[in-house]
Amino acid sequence: MYRKTIFEKVAEKFHTTPEEVYAEIQRAIDAGYDNPDPKVQAEWRKVKIKGDRPTPEEVINYAVSTLTADRR
Repeated sequence: MYRKTIFEKVAEKFHTTPEEVYAEIQRAIDAGYDNPDPKVQAEWRKVKIKGDRPTPEEVINYAVSTLTADRR
């Protein structure tokens, strides 16, 4: 059974492509990640990343796990 990704769902809603949604999210992440504020950087250190900066998938996974943990 095929399930749409969050990127596909958002793209449909806003009449664009999943690739453009992904790119926009990455641009927003990059802008936030480059913020030099120590408090902002402390929050970014909580996100587990594999590369040199977070990907949309990593940020979404972090947000979901944080929200899920908060509900318990």
